[in-house]
Amino acid sequence: MSSTNDIVLSTIELTKNFGGLQAVNGVSLDIERGSIKAIIGPNGSGKTTFFNLITGVFPPSSGRIYFEGQDITRLSMHDRTRRGISRSYQITNIFPYQTTFENIRLAAQGCSGARVNFLGMLKKAGTYTEFHEKVLEIAAIVGLDPTRLYIPAALIPHAEQRKLEIAMALATEPRLLLLDEPAAGMAVEEIPEVIDAILRVKRSYGDRLTLLVVEHKMDIVMSLSEEIFVLSEGKMIAKGPPKEIQENEQVLTAYLGDTDEKLA
Repeated sequence: MSSTNDIVLSTIELTKNFGGLQAVNGVSLDIERGSIKAIIGPNGSGKTTFFNLITGVFPPSSGRIYFEGQDITRLSMHDRTRRGISRSYQITNIFPYQTTFENIRLAAQGCSGARVNFLGMLKKAGTYTEFHEKVLEIAAIVGLDPTRLYIPAALIPHAEQRKLEIAMALATEPRLLLLDEPAAGMAVEEIPEVIDAILRVKRSYGDRLTLLVVEHKMDIVMSLSEEIFVLSEGKMIAKGPPKEIQENEQVLTAYLGDTDEKLA
């Protein structure tokens, strides 16, 4: 049994209604510090809505959210980021005409409170050198190609863009990182790259960073997760280690008919 101090994120009966649709229905879970956990479920099961509730995109209809023991249920997205919650998105969310380096630097700079004028000069809170070192460290952690750091992000391969988005999230110095389908749009042969990037992050940050992943690709979920939460029609129907989830009859039944998702 984990102590209260070990719990980074806790939801209590979290619910979100959109008119007559109950997208998330009474979900309660605890995420322990330093863990890698995953949320899976058929299409329309409420996975992304649940992420949006955690990060403050949507207010819950009912229920509570606690981060490091503090009630954040009504905090804004910005305040949650400042407290240490960051995320990536299903659709790559980068600055395509800035270089890979500049994408990470801008994320780090925004977190620090530094500002830039139209010439890009830092106005306060740190020096370019300090940001430079931080960017190179994060880029190395996620395995970004050092030969592509200084070209526009739109020109790097899609797998590199996905790693760049993780790097940008890390630059905000989160203690909880939510990855929403980190392999979305990737070819099968590229998937090992994103698995490797996430494992590199885990090795580098250890207990300083907790990871929660939503992903359709079950090879990623099974490779990374210590525990899996399964949603179906907005409800949590199962939780447990990967092998147990693979063999859970209720989970298998929930996936029947959804040909895009398979437990394998």
